[in-house]
Amino acid sequence: MAFAMRRSYERRAAVADAPVAPGTSGSPGRARLAAARGAWALGAVLLAIARMVRLLAGLIALLIVAAIVLKVLGANGANVVVKDVHDAAAWFVGPFKTVFSIRGAKLAMAVNWGLAVVVYVVVGGLIASLIARLAPTGLAPSEPVV
Repeated sequence: MAFAMRRSYERRAAVADAPVAPGTSGSPGRARLAAARGAWALGAVLLAIARMVRLLAGLIALLIVAAIVLKVLGANGANVVVKDVHDAAAWFVGPFKTVFSIRGAKLAMAVNWGLAVVVYVVVGGLIASLIARLAPTGLAPSEPVV
């Protein structure tokens, strides 16, 4: 998805078809080529970081949803796996535990922790999008020099 933000084929073709100024060879200098390839490398790293942020937010949301499902379905709280999933999710949900006061314990947990899931997914997606937008475009090593 983030690679779609790079220069399109039409734009590269338009640059390739642009007229060359008189007295120049038409190819960029070594320093300019190295800068373009360095920008591409930096952009690739930033896009990888954006993907990792999005993946981390998704995994946290998945953990919280698993804890909600285990609680609502009445899983045995003494089981080690159930206890570990619930404890790990409770650490991430800390600020959202008492946002809404609802009478049923399971419903209150599902609503408050569900709000935490939405916040993690939305904020994680926004942060990943901002990081991806910071990624500079450059000249990939596989692209021909025009």
